[in-house]
Amino acid sequence: MLMHHPFETPTAYNPAWRDQLFSADAVARKGVVRRKKRAIHREVGLNLLCAEVQARGFQLFDVGTDYLIVCHSQPITRIG
Repeated sequence: MLMHHPFETPTAYNPAWRDQLFSADAVARKGVVRRKKRAIHREVGLNLLCAEVQARGFQLFDVGTDYLIVCHSQPITRIG
């Protein structure tokens, strides 16, 4: 479930930043990418990030001051 965030619209749309995010080594290894929320909202916005994550079949988590992108669609179970 996505929560409402005060900065739904990015202050600037930065396709180069988005491309860099999804070309990280962790994406190719089906790992985890972590970015600060303020950077996401500043560069691309949450709505675009959600669309990009969904289109790739990845999973997005809201964790404190960060967003975590799990670069696979396998089930995730919280332990502890």
